[in-house]
Amino acid sequence: MNALQLTSEHASGFVVITVAGELDLATRPELSDRVQEAIDACHGTVIIDLSGVTFIDACGLSSLIGIKRYAREHDTPLLLAGAPPVVLKLLKLTHLDASFTVISRSETMGPPPSRPQHAPPAQAITPLADR
Repeated sequence: MNALQLTSEHASGFVVITVAGELDLATRPELSDRVQEAIDACHGTVIIDLSGVTFIDACGLSSLIGIKRYAREHDTPLLLAGAPPVVLKLLKLTHLDASFTVISRSETMGPPPSRPQHAPPAQAITPLADR
């Protein structure tokens, strides 16, 4: 079992939470708590960098859905960055790929776009599923 590793990087107007390891029943609370804390403190866009995720199951996906709901309730834009194939496949299989804004990891380097979660992606950001 891979332990979950979370790191946060704060900048003006956004926070990037980098996730490494497995997203499952055992790690769900840790991810949810960390992201909710960031949403409460950030007052800007929250980006979850999933590039280090090695495994995700239904509980991990449920965590992402709960985080998305929490962000929406707090009017906080939420982006998923660098989602590996295992995450993209699960999002696609569950038809949730259109519910999340997924960007490439390199797009987290600059200031994130400021737009509501329900808006279609800006032209500068093409969802990974379309690439």
